[in-house]
Amino acid sequence: MKHLEIYRSLKSEIAARHFSPANMLPGEGALAARFHAARETVRRALAQLQREGLVEKRNGIGTFVTRRGERKTGLLGLLLPALASSEFFADVKNEIEAAARKAGYRVVLATIEKTTPGETASNARRIARSLLASRVEGVIFRPLIDDRFTKSNLEILRIFRNAETPAVLLDADAVPPPQRSALDLIAVNNVRAGQCIAQYLVERGRRRLAFMMKGTSIGPNPNWKSRLFGVAGELALQGFDSGVQTLHFAPDDIRAIKALFRKKPAPDAVVCGNDETAAELVKSLVALGRRVPEEVAVVGFDDSRFARASVPPLTTISQPVKLLAKTALKTLLARIRFPENEPREILLDAPLVIRRST
Repeated sequence: MKHLEIYRSLKSEIAARHFSPANMLPGEGALAARFHAARETVRRALAQLQREGLVEKRNGIGTFVTRRGERKTGLLGLLLPALASSEFFADVKNEIEAAARKAGYRVVLATIEKTTPGETASNARRIARSLLASRVEGVIFRPLIDDRFTKSNLEILRIFRNAETPAVLLDADAVPPPQRSALDLIAVNNVRAGQCIAQYLVERGRRRLAFMMKGTSIGPNPNWKSRLFGVAGELALQGFDSGVQTLHFAPDDIRAIKALFRKKPAPDAVVCGNDETAAELVKSLVALGRRVPEEVAVVGFDDSRFARASVPPLTTISQPVKLLAKTALKTLLARIRFPENEPREILLDAPLVIRRST
């Protein structure tokens, strides 16, 4: 096991920038003498470092630390929207940190608040540079999913790109669809989730579907639009030409909800962009004397505490948080190792959880 001892020692010295500024390792003879080992043992250790992309051999010259080796710190960046009110992001953070520990890495967390577009762009630049100052090897980034902040997303990515720091997108792209940024993206298949919801509701005899586009703490965004796209597409495929009614008022807007149900025919099912919105809508419907699910079914998204605490409990789409975290981490480590690979879009299945709200 002597070669592993040499490998670990050299790897640690590479991370500590012991070989800067020349970045050239001592020759095999010098390393053999230093570690009291045979040259063949030293070669095995160097081969392991080379397989990991930390060093490269230059014939007739020697062994040098690569650009990746220069950055080998064991640190990964995680850039998320502010976590204050989001169970989903808190769970994602915990799962990514746990997966990173198993892989031998530590996570540097940074969060970004949404204020005005100008202030947010300025904060984005500062936060991105602070992650680079921490010498992270790569970054998992959940963009701000609001068209007003696309500039901030692109500013962050420009800074990472200029520093040649790999980035992987989580949960949403940095630009609104149908555009696509040239980065790896890990997300649930929102269109398919919408299809599954619509298919289930139709099977339950619902015909007049509505989609609530305004939430309690978030409004229309690309993920919600993709879910709406899936709902509407499934209805069209099943021959329901009336389509999906989009609701642009908040779930606690009693006056607007009253007006909605005065019109005939009223919706017999409402799909919401997240569980918080759906739970608030259920409260409003019950307060108005509407029976859930007998008169109107309600569906959420995320399978959060709001879904379980709602009365009745919400049918919802379950976010595969652990799988999202593991896949994002694996994708980032692959991107660090093979930066020249083409970008990938990995869409994960998100199952429907059926409860009494439908």
